[in-house]
Amino acid sequence: MRSMNMREAETVLLQIRQLMKDLNIIFFLRHGTCLGPVRDGELIPWDDDIDIGSIIGMNNLDEETIYTAVTAFRTAGFEVNILETNFHIGIEMSKSGIPIDWTCYRIIENNIFQYPGIKIPVHLYENLDTVCLLEEHFFVPNPPEEYLTLKYGPEWRVPKKSNFEDDIIDSISESEIIEMSGKFSRILKFLFPYKNIARVQILNADMKPIKNIEVTVVGIGRQTTDKRGYAKFYLANEDYYAMTVGNGKEREILYEEILKPGGKYLYFQDLNQRSGRMHALKEEI
Repeated sequence: MRSMNMREAETVLLQIRQLMKDLNIIFFLRHGTCLGPVRDGELIPWDDDIDIGSIIGMNNLDEETIYTAVTAFRTAGFEVNILETNFHIGIEMSKSGIPIDWTCYRIIENNIFQYPGIKIPVHLYENLDTVCLLEEHFFVPNPPEEYLTLKYGPEWRVPKKSNFEDDIIDSISESEIIEMSGKFSRILKFLFPYKNIARVQILNADMKPIKNIEVTVVGIGRQTTDKRGYAKFYLANEDYYAMTVGNGKEREILYEEILKPGGKYLYFQDLNQRSGRMHALKEEI
C-alpha cells in the first residue's frame, strides 16, 4: 500500500471530525492513527489510511445512527462501502485519494475485537482520553499506552516502517476470539456443512501444491494442507483476515486478505517477502 498524502489526510480527518460532531457521534482514533499522535504528536508519515472507531451501544450509538452517518458521508462526497460481521460494522470510505476505515464494534463479553483478532477490554473506551492533533482534540482509548501495548506489543514506542505485522501477529494468543469463532464454526458445520467452507490452496514457485504446511487464519483457526495443498476454514462472514503460511523462519505473513464463506483461493508462496504482503490471494472463479 502507498503512503497517504499527509496534507490531504489531515484535511480529510478534520472533515470527518466536523461531520461526526454535527451528527453527535463519538469516535476515537485507533491503530496507526492513534499511535502517531500519541507517540509523535502527528500522523505517521508512511501510514496508508485513517483508522477511526466507535462502539455500538456506547454513547447512544446504534445501527440506525450509523446508517444515518453513512448517508451524510456520501452527501459530503465520500465513497462508502459497508461490511457487517458478527464482530463489527465496517464502514470503508475514501475521499481525495485517502482511505478511511470507520469500524463500529459490537461488544462481546465486555470486549471488542480489533483487527486482526486482538481482544481489547471495553473499559478502555468508557472514559476516553484525548490527544492534541492538528490543533484539535481527538478521543483515544484510556489509557492509550495500555491500548497501544495490546495492539502493537511492548515496543510500540519504537517507530517501525516495516515488519510491524510480525509483532502484532505474535502478540495474539489462542484467545477467546478463537473460542467464539469455534462456536460459530460448530453451528455452521451443523447448518451448512459445505456452504461456509473457504478453501485456500498453497502452491510453490513451480505452481505445484505444497502439502503438510501449516496455514493459520488469525481468529479462526489453524489447519495443515492436504496432499492437494488445500487448507479449509469455516467462516461466518466475508471479512478481512490476517493469515500466516508455514512457521518458524519460513513463516509468511499475509496481513490483509479478503475471505468469504464458500470462496476458493490460490496462494503462490514467496519466501523472499515473508511479511507485509496484502491482497496476495487469488480467488478462483
